[in-house]
Amino acid sequence: MSSLSKKLFIAGIALLLTTFAEAQKSKKRTSDYVITPKGDTMICIITIPMLGKNTYTTMTDTPRVLKPDEVKEYYVRSKNERYRSVLRPGETKPVFLKVLEAGKINLYEDLTANTAKDTYNATWYITKNPGKLVELRGNKLSPGKGQKNELQEMLMDNKDVYDAYVNDKKFTFDEARSFIHLYNTGEWQQGWGKTYAH
Repeated sequence: MSSLSKKLFIAGIALLLTTFAEAQKSKKRTSDYVITPKGDTMICIITIPMLGKNTYTTMTDTPRVLKPDEVKEYYVRSKNERYRSVLRPGETKPVFLKVLEAGKINLYEDLTANTAKDTYNATWYITKNPGKLVELRGNKLSPGKGQKNELQEMLMDNKDVYDAYVNDKKFTFDEARSFIHLYNTGEWQQGWGKTYAH
């Protein structure tokens, strides 16, 4: 093989590897998405900085701030997390809450940083489509009977899940999430692991 042939061969391999690497990087970066209030899905790159506002960039756009009144939902592939624009009880402006369970019954998590104690306070909300957001419980709340009853009412149209829930004496976050998952999918999930004090 001549010297020129070797150089062309090496250049061809380098070009092929570079093209493959760029395609993989592009695929990874464009797996994020936003859904507009009209229901249009836009593939984009979502940037979540340590300080500042979260942004999204489509292939033909400059970075835009993620705003709950302009984006219905967004998904961050690198974290496998989905956020939805919702109205919390008693509020008039929507906020993004993390979606933990999606289906007929949706379960959301709202984390608030407590910088003085270097911890997070978590509040969980549920809604049955269509319907208002209802607080399920928070890690600062002791669960009340009313909260258990809110979920109980949402489960009523599935007799097996409803009966199991009514007979369950626990009302922990993990138990509630397991029943919501069972209701939505027909599959029982136990032991979600501890994320925050429940």
